[in-house]
Amino acid sequence: MTTTYGADWYSEVMVEDGSPAMLPLERSPWLTTYERVAAMLDPNEEVVDLGCGTGRFIELLYLNGHYAQVTGVDWSVTALAEAQSYATSMVEKAPPPNWELCDLTEWLPDGLRAGNTVFTCMEVLEHMEDDLALVRHVPPGHRFLITVPNFHSESHVRIFTSPGAVWERYAHLLMFRSWSMVGSERQGIHVCETIRRSDSWWLPPGLRR
Repeated sequence: MTTTYGADWYSEVMVEDGSPAMLPLERSPWLTTYERVAAMLDPNEEVVDLGCGTGRFIELLYLNGHYAQVTGVDWSVTALAEAQSYATSMVEKAPPPNWELCDLTEWLPDGLRAGNTVFTCMEVLEHMEDDLALVRHVPPGHRFLITVPNFHSESHVRIFTSPGAVWERYAHLLMFRSWSMVGSERQGIHVCETIRRSDSWWLPPGLRR
């Protein structure tokens, strides 16, 4: 499973007729996953959604009364355009979402994120050849909420057949706080709450940065 697809491919399939990504939030096949991740967030935490797609998760946050800044990042022009028209603030005191068009292989945090910023990344890492580079760019000490599948699909570079497979790939970069499964052992999604480790966490205390 080494096939990868570019932004143009995703821009087409994300918004084509019949795409599940275009279904309204209440009919989205990822609604349960979105709800599981949203339940981990406090309304006053800033959120950066890496690979936000068509914005259904961000809409859920606003429907839940999220009032801190939310930023959606994606590399698909058409998906971001759909997200901008779909995700609207449902709380008057909530700032409108920010949108960033960016290839996640080149994404870097802007360096101004508040200490309570949480990064989310749902159904993205399995599509990336160099997923570890993206994880490394998440600022150390910040919460990183991820979901990855246990099943194969056309655009998946890898699958995670068990919780141990998720831990084995990311534990050197992430400290796992919780795990749950949406779906089944045959076709399910791992939902993980993690914290980005310091790159020097493994060093003796006197040498850590």
